[in-house]
Amino acid sequence: MDRSQLNKARQRLLAMVDSHPSYDLAGLSRLLGKNHAYLHQYIWKGSPRELREKDMRIILQALSGSETTQNQPGSIRIPQFSFRAGMGGGGIINDENTNEYLALPRKYLEQMQLSSADLITIEVDGDSMSPTLESGDRIMINQNDKNSASGGIFAIHDSDALVVKRVERIPASEPPLLKLISDNPNHGTYEVPAVETNILGRVVWYARKL
Repeated sequence: MDRSQLNKARQRLLAMVDSHPSYDLAGLSRLLGKNHAYLHQYIWKGSPRELREKDMRIILQALSGSETTQNQPGSIRIPQFSFRAGMGGGGIINDENTNEYLALPRKYLEQMQLSSADLITIEVDGDSMSPTLESGDRIMINQNDKNSASGGIFAIHDSDALVVKRVERIPASEPPLLKLISDNPNHGTYEVPAVETNILGRVVWYARKL
């Protein structure tokens, strides 16, 4: 199958991606919280038959962005999501999704060896990761790094909420277990089966008001 055989919606999406300097189909798929092949399968294999309106809105916002950030030379636009990640009881995900973009210098991301297509930012809520992260901090998550083998701080889907915890693998556990740790000693640590843990990505950066 070639492009001429695709319907207009799929042809239009391919054209928009081809002309964008920062995103490809895999990066947009991860932005939607899907596996990297999701949009490739949508376009070339017809599965799903149609994209959800919510997903299409995220894609259009990512590919268009704001006029302000587009006009900043040498900058990269990182989607800022409107929901908050809980660090205690958990933050509820808001279906409004992306509401604006954070512009960062392209060289800054290159020095960190990060790809903008893999990144989103969200605001954290609660004090369970204090003093490392405080309520109101904005964190950047690398959705392409879900490997908890080396430990670190991750954003994790927990039921209908998103939480931020320090994650460690428990050696020789069977079935494999992960320990979710709060940096604040006033909050508990708990263990979860690795296969049941839906990791959104590794926290790689944060910003805080002074």
